[in-house]
Amino acid sequence: MHAMQRHRESVMTLSSDRRTTQDASGFTIFSAGDGGAAHAMAHRMLDDGEFELGHALLGSWLEGRSGSGSEWLHLQFHMAVFELELGMWDAAFERYVEHLVPAAAHTSLALTDAPAIAWRLALSADSRGPIPWDAVRSAAERRLVHRDDPYVELHHVLAFAGAADLAGLDRWIRSRGRRARNRHDGLVLRFGRTMRAFVSGDPSAAAAGLAESAPRISEIGGSRAQNELFTRIAELAWSRARPSVSEVTAAA
Repeated sequence: MHAMQRHRESVMTLSSDRRTTQDASGFTIFSAGDGGAAHAMAHRMLDDGEFELGHALLGSWLEGRSGSGSEWLHLQFHMAVFELELGMWDAAFERYVEHLVPAAAHTSLALTDAPAIAWRLALSADSRGPIPWDAVRSAAERRLVHRDDPYVELHHVLAFAGAADLAGLDRWIRSRGRRARNRHDGLVLRFGRTMRAFVSGDPSAAAAGLAESAPRISEIGGSRAQNELFTRIAELAWSRARPSVSEVTAAA
């Protein structure tokens, strides 16, 4: 199909389709109203690998608009993902600093989106400098006294790990270890211990732990677009562990 035809059809879908409620993995996504239609479109473009078209459509929808709240911030997440996929690291970084960092600093509206984009910025081959983690880490710290949804808890782990805050990870592990009640809690706790190994410089333990936990994240929640990040972190851990594996094999 010609790109312009896909563009026209996607614009029509963006303005009229209210039935799409699941992404390619079957995860239910919000799709009510104009913002919901934009969200459903963003998922379709990401799932289909149509990054340039998705960037154009969502960018057109966001242009001239302002907003607040978790849905608005989540659309900023999607736009930043498109930008990173297209090598537009500076634009994604600016979006993170303008929208997600202030939300992390002053609210609890970006508990998943802010750590997720910060990690993607750090992992990008186009990364150009240090990522501001303080507000994101502080948001996770504030939630230590609460019991959040297990999927949100995964992102608290990402916040502490991204900031290389071993003390924060240890506090989180102690707190969540006392509260673990079911298999989801157990999986999140294993992920927290795995990311501690990642941060503390034990790539072999991190790679082994992520090989077990990353493919199971969807059991807890999250869309395909969100959970792809955990696969990327697992791949990084494995790439760091390979020299150690090679050394052991050579010695044997």
